[in-house]
Amino acid sequence: MTITLQARAANPPMPKPSPAWVIGRLAAPLSLFFFIQSGVSMAGLAMLGRLGDAALAAVGAGGAVFGVFLAVLYGVDAAVQATISRAVGAGLAQRQAQSLLGALILSVPLGAFLAGGLWLAAPAILPAMIPHSPVAALGVAYARAAAPSLVFFAVTIPINASWIGAGRPGIAFLVTALTAPIQILATFVFIFGVGVMAPQGAAGSGWGTTFAALAGIFIQLALATAQGGPLRDWRANLGHADARAIASLGWPISVQQALLQVGLMIAFVIVGRLGVAQVAAANVLVSLSTVPLQLAAALGMAAATLVGQALGRGETAEARRWGWRAAGAGLVLFGPLGLLALLAPRLLLGPFLRDPATLALAVTPLRVLGLGIVADAGTRILCFAIRGAGATRTGAIIPFASQWLLQLPLSWLVAVRLGFGLLGLTAIQTVISLGELAVTAALWIGSSWASPRAFRRAPGAGTG
Repeated sequence: MTITLQARAANPPMPKPSPAWVIGRLAAPLSLFFFIQSGVSMAGLAMLGRLGDAALAAVGAGGAVFGVFLAVLYGVDAAVQATISRAVGAGLAQRQAQSLLGALILSVPLGAFLAGGLWLAAPAILPAMIPHSPVAALGVAYARAAAPSLVFFAVTIPINASWIGAGRPGIAFLVTALTAPIQILATFVFIFGVGVMAPQGAAGSGWGTTFAALAGIFIQLALATAQGGPLRDWRANLGHADARAIASLGWPISVQQALLQVGLMIAFVIVGRLGVAQVAAANVLVSLSTVPLQLAAALGMAAATLVGQALGRGETAEARRWGWRAAGAGLVLFGPLGLLALLAPRLLLGPFLRDPATLALAVTPLRVLGLGIVADAGTRILCFAIRGAGATRTGAIIPFASQWLLQLPLSWLVAVRLGFGLLGLTAIQTVISLGELAVTAALWIGSSWASPRAFRRAPGAGTG
């Protein structure tokens, strides 16, 4: 007994890391991941701003159409992260390769199908969205230039999700850090032309995305097949890959995210009835509001990993606490961003909107959006936590219902029929964001998300 006590005194147990440190360790690389993506988006937006309102409006509408097709791949992302995080929590880390291979078997053909669909559909969709033929033509050119990137994203998105689900988000950040300068440089070259390269204008933004996505494939595959990567022994795991389980978990998120983007596309249709300047302003507002939401997604993805790992160990109460902790961190981080949008909108809008009249259109709507930033962030974080538990249907139904049953009908009524325009759209969005947060928090208080039926069929599900 004396020897045992002496050994314990000589080797005291390591102190348990604080929850803030644990969340920060996962969220910090993911925040940088999204911060870089947002920076790339803002850089591209600033380049387009030099071309005028028509280019901004065209890429905004074309980007909304592109987003519908890209969003279908987000279900694979959610399924991979949920499956791998729970497997790691259950001590089944070797199943990472099996889940990832199943996802790639599903996503790569899907990406090719989506790329072809976007190429064919863009000329029919964009003229219906924007009743201005020259702007619609620019939007078609952008969407077609970006279409091949869907094949490349079908490879990189699942691999990124596997790194994050395994608690190694620094790898995902590294890939983004390496591809960001490539995309900025390529976008500049394609938009404005350099040397023998002729200027591509709005379409150049799409070509920049495609070129960077292709570069990202080589980086991702090099890391994934290296020593310690999830695909280093892919041949040995190929027979155990389960694409059906990934599809079962991922399809609700794919449908919800695609419909979310369809809703954004319809919002551009609504704004398009108000004029090109309104569409240009809306594009900038959407891009600016995406920045805090992407950072909130970083906290949400960290929460999803921690929730999944806790459920893999059978610790439902601890999983719930991780969701609340991440949401609380979002309140602290995004409150100042909301104040900045509220108090200094011209500072944020000035680099992108060169026309004084267009700038004036966007000032008050951005202030209104600033009021809802914290609510939007909290909802997103908790929805990611629910998805991390594998309850993808529950995580999908809230944003789907709020958008299609409330936001879109009210937006048409308030913005077009009642004539409140862009201000009416942003006011509706802010009010609905508060309601979404209340509903999502109420669901998280319950426990229906802890043992989702679809997850029981997933590989490496654990006992949760």
